[in-house]
Amino acid sequence: MAHPSGRTQWGGVLFGLAVAVLGAYQQLKLPPVLPEMLDVFGYPKLLAGAFMSVFAVAGLALSLKVGRLMQLQGTPRFLGAAAGLAILGSLLILAAPGSGWTVLAGRALEGTAMAVLAVAGPTIMTRNVGPHHLPVAAALAATWIPLGGLLASAVARTTDALVPGSALWPAVFWAGIGFSALVALGAWRLSRPGSAIDLKAPVPQQAALAPDPARRTALILAGLCFFFWATQNMAVLTWLPAYLAERWGLDGGDAAALYALPIAMVALFNLVAIPLLKWGWGLARLLAVALVGQAALFALVAATPIAEDAVVGIALLALYGALAGVTPTCLYGLPAAILGGARTGAGAFGVLMTGRNMGVLSGPLMAAALIQGALFAQWDGGWGAAAAAVAASTLASAVVAGLLIRRLARLPAA
Repeated sequence: MAHPSGRTQWGGVLFGLAVAVLGAYQQLKLPPVLPEMLDVFGYPKLLAGAFMSVFAVAGLALSLKVGRLMQLQGTPRFLGAAAGLAILGSLLILAAPGSGWTVLAGRALEGTAMAVLAVAGPTIMTRNVGPHHLPVAAALAATWIPLGGLLASAVARTTDALVPGSALWPAVFWAGIGFSALVALGAWRLSRPGSAIDLKAPVPQQAALAPDPARRTALILAGLCFFFWATQNMAVLTWLPAYLAERWGLDGGDAAALYALPIAMVALFNLVAIPLLKWGWGLARLLAVALVGQAALFALVAATPIAEDAVVGIALLALYGALAGVTPTCLYGLPAAILGGARTGAGAFGVLMTGRNMGVLSGPLMAAALIQGALFAQWDGGWGAAAAAVAASTLASAVVAGLLIRRLARLPAA
């Protein structure tokens, strides 16, 4: 839904991006410090995977409902509540990091906050953009995950540089508390009467109406495509630092720094894909090509001991980031392509986020089970089996993208 004035309010677009980045930070602040926390507190890998997957439980329960409520009521009150939950969850973890179940409870509170932020951010961005800038908003919306990960890596790396030898993990949680407070303050200021930035106006009734069955099916396919890709993506984002520590022998600071490489490439290629979004229905075709490329890459990793060649490994990390950067740009552009910009409200993003949350739930746990399980221990310490599983998930996402191509071709212009 474009801004009522028809003009882009860039302050609103950037604030929406900040809201979404805060949601991503709450989830992705853990992977850069997970090797350290595993070493210090000795969590089982399956429980550590649950620290990430628990975010999906709240998301699956709340994304659609929050999307509908936000579509009718606006976002300010939801943003304040989300910031409060994120702060409470972080304080709980800081108080008792040695208790795995307490950490899990704190992460559940942070996950509830992210369920709100992940829908609110893209909605605010879309609500404040003019029709001509919808492709730019879609690409910027896609950067929220890599920017959240980069911010977490930067906090960890900066802490390591400023206080060598100190524990890195508390810094990322305290920083999250500060970021949450800033977003809550920003929401309060921007929601005051007279603000040009649209945080609270509901989507018009005609835009809130349920889409016709054909478009509804296309939205569901988009959510399913996101599910399979998010399964792969969250498995990688969760366990890559641990892989770099275990298979490459890097310490926490160096692992966090190298972890930032593919994430930076993701953010870059989110933006490189902006001109491609103007192809309209070509979105799904571009998505399918990027997914097939990622599936082939993970199949290669599963079959090749890349840890023995650092140059090849780094090149593959960069290539993955490039391909993974194109993917969410396409996914976040699909609701507007399916429904039209004027009918794309929080409800559509709720469907998309439901698919993502299903992948968030399954990906980290799937990889943890394969890494930790004795059955595949001889296959590169379980890492080869995990790579094969994410390759299969990515290929499934490509198949769904192929179905979506056919569906979109039959839809009349939105």
